[in-house]
Amino acid sequence: MPRAFKIYCTACKSRATITRTERPLQGFSRLYCSCNNPECLHRFVMNLEFSHTTRTSLLDKDVFINTLISQFSPEDKAKMLAALQKETSPNK
Repeated sequence: MPRAFKIYCTACKSRATITRTERPLQGFSRLYCSCNNPECLHRFVMNLEFSHTTRTSLLDKDVFINTLISQFSPEDKAKMLAALQKETSPNK
């Protein structure tokens, strides 16, 4: 099960709820938050930004492979297919 992103009030440290999100830029979000503590009811904005990748997406690999293959001639594609079939056949 995925983990939920927990926000805490900056005034009283109680749990808070994200009430609205703005995404002015790719990789950056502005989170409008409201404290769940009825004695506090603080409202605040937190910024969330992308920092860096720790593991590349499998989708990136597929795009790279498809781009590379699309540049091959039909003859080279046939040679590659034959080599892959030979490599994966059970009677090596």
